[in-house]
Amino acid sequence: MIRSILSLVVLVFSISSIADELSGIDVKSSVFTNSIEESKYPLHIVEDEEIYDVNSLGENLENLPGVSNADYGPAIGQPVIRGLGGSRTKIMLNNDMVNSLSHLSPDHQNNVNIQEISHIEILRGPSSIFAGSGASGGIINVVTDVISGDKYENNVTSYDYYSVNNGYGHNVTMKRNIFDTNIYFNINNKQLKNHNLPHGTKLEDGLFKGTLANSDYKDQNMIFGISMPQTWGYLGFSFENNDGNYGIPFHAEEEEEHEEEEEHRVHSKIESETYTVKGTINTIPIFNSMDFSFVDSNSFIREHEEDGNASLDNNMTAISGKFNLDSGDFERRILVEYSRTKSPMTSAYIPSSIAYDRSIAFFQRNLGKPYELDFAVRYESNSRDNLIQRYGDTSLNLGSSLLYRLSKSTNLYLGYSHVSRSPNIAELFANGSHGPTQRYERGNNQLSREVSRGAEIGITTEYKDFDIDMRFYDNNINNYIYLKDRTTSTGGKTDADWRQKDATFRGYELSISKSYNIASGLLQAKLSTDDVSAVFDDNTYVPRANPSKTVLSLQFDNQNNESFTTDLVYVDSQGDFSSTETQTNSYVCLDMKYTKGVRLAGSDMQITVFGENLTNSSQRNHSSMVKNEVPLPGVRVGLALSIDYDL
Repeated sequence: MIRSILSLVVLVFSISSIADELSGIDVKSSVFTNSIEESKYPLHIVEDEEIYDVNSLGENLENLPGVSNADYGPAIGQPVIRGLGGSRTKIMLNNDMVNSLSHLSPDHQNNVNIQEISHIEILRGPSSIFAGSGASGGIINVVTDVISGDKYENNVTSYDYYSVNNGYGHNVTMKRNIFDTNIYFNINNKQLKNHNLPHGTKLEDGLFKGTLANSDYKDQNMIFGISMPQTWGYLGFSFENNDGNYGIPFHAEEEEEHEEEEEHRVHSKIESETYTVKGTINTIPIFNSMDFSFVDSNSFIREHEEDGNASLDNNMTAISGKFNLDSGDFERRILVEYSRTKSPMTSAYIPSSIAYDRSIAFFQRNLGKPYELDFAVRYESNSRDNLIQRYGDTSLNLGSSLLYRLSKSTNLYLGYSHVSRSPNIAELFANGSHGPTQRYERGNNQLSREVSRGAEIGITTEYKDFDIDMRFYDNNINNYIYLKDRTTSTGGKTDADWRQKDATFRGYELSISKSYNIASGLLQAKLSTDDVSAVFDDNTYVPRANPSKTVLSLQFDNQNNESFTTDLVYVDSQGDFSSTETQTNSYVCLDMKYTKGVRLAGSDMQITVFGENLTNSSQRNHSSMVKNEVPLPGVRVGLALSIDYDL
């Protein structure tokens, strides 16, 4: 299959002898408050038009080199960077902490709305150390303009509708600037039914099924924001409310004759409210400027199970201040952060706990040199407490990277990072039955913090109009924390312990891209592949390490406001598995999308037809905790309509 894909890409790259040079991507990362220029090398940017609203955050990013998705059914998708997921890959919203229970367990949804966003940033290296506590994998930063330091240039009223298989969704957005005040309002909802399964998919019980029970998802989200840009900076406020319900397909009952019987429904209800105040002051003494934010959020999950209910509640308060100390020779930032997360639990496998995280970070980049030298250092003091146990630690995290121009078209990248991660409350204090994972989890209050030492080398070059990006990395993690399944059970659920062992993650990422002028349009072609090996020091394999993948992406845009996109994905088999896992077979997936833009009655309208897994192949995701029980969806065909009104 790899040989077939390579043959296909050679054919594609041979279509035309006329190629346009792919220009570098100049990005002003919002992590640094839109001033420090990020080179394209350590950063992926995913624009809003590349996001599928029907998919989870992890599913939207999984085709990027070095990124995968640890799903727990169609509603849940945890991004994984270079084999590192959970709290090692930190998810942020507009540079702020996100109040979410997703880092405690893979069955919890990410508390981030991906509709009507500006873009998503994926960062690694010193910038992720500066902005994220324990982010040894990296940062996923979802960026919106709900609170904006710039005046809205245009009044926007938009309506989006999509339908896929047996589900649908609506989205309404309004943006106005009234008396130099930005006003933002968005409301959206989705109702997605149980997913179809590919023909011939066999579930764990040996039966063939056409649909995946309890894979449905309903959600309604409302966001209101107001911001006042001024000459001295800006001040803004936002409120977000989310109310959803999603099925837990892992231990769903077999298809019932009486589906209306609610007691047989296995699902989670989620609710959250988040208040945010943030702004910038440009007239502060000593510093060039100061950014500040205050986030107060409550996130609630009630897990409805056959044998009872459990409630998990997260009350988070986070404060941060970012100070600009730029000079003629350097760009510099200081970041001070504090957060308190109180987690009252009812009938849950984790006791009620409180987590405190305090940190101060410094970032510097040189100016006016033929190279970019970045340096970041972060000091942290963290604690995790419950009524009878306490954990606390301090750590010093640092990282540096060098981007050196070897020639006009070739750059060399070198990076090193030393990152510590404090255990979370589930890893420390869990002691009970967790229905959605079908495990009896036991934490360990003697766990030590993880220490990750990562080195990276890479090169970007242009050769005969091909853009080539190649990276190799080696990440040694002392005291890697993982969930170890045992052969025993308690109350019908598999016993699982949180343990530690030294591990090494090694891998590479390679992408080759080129663009062509064809007829009245531009064809952009990209071939990428990645691979990671995750091995413990005793030569056993780290559980749920994602296999290698190869992606061929083609996008053709013409002068008739039409866009054609195709992603052909080959995921290799995974034969490197732990003693508690089974081998995962390879599969091929084909996704396609066609978009047509038209002008209608004074408004801009876009019509999109898309299809996912058009090969309708039976797929298992090795990085998922429930790969055996929950196969990936079959073919999905959808229609999307987007209208921007000129009002």
